Amino acid sequence: MTDKQVKDYDKFNLRFPDGMRDAIADRAKRNSRSMNSEIIKILGEALYLEEKPDAWLERLMSYIEEKDPSSDDDRELFAHAISEALKEVTMRIGKENDRLIAIANAQFKFQKKPT
Repeated sequence: MTDKQVKDYDKFNLRFPDGMRDAIADRAKRNSRSMNSEIIKILGEALYLEEKPDAWLERLMSYIEEKDPSSDDDRELFAHAISEALKEVTMRIGKENDRLIAIANAQFKFQKKPT
């Protein structure tokens, strides 16, 4: 990315409380993201979840469905959007799978005949 391309983005300097920078760096590393991407992810989730729990995923899906990545920057953002959508949907499937197992276990207990 060239200096001119970087200047097109809004910039905002932050001061972190003690330990927060390291916590963000650790989280970013665990998620294979840069600190900037991790902070954007955290802020985006906080903002969109306030509006509507699925709003950010809906926006992400609209972006994926409508975008035609032509430049390198567009392709990078597109790849990031796809990656985030896959992570979110996979996480949701995992949670629903856990719920389904709990329901099946409850049904099994209910169907057991008292001894």
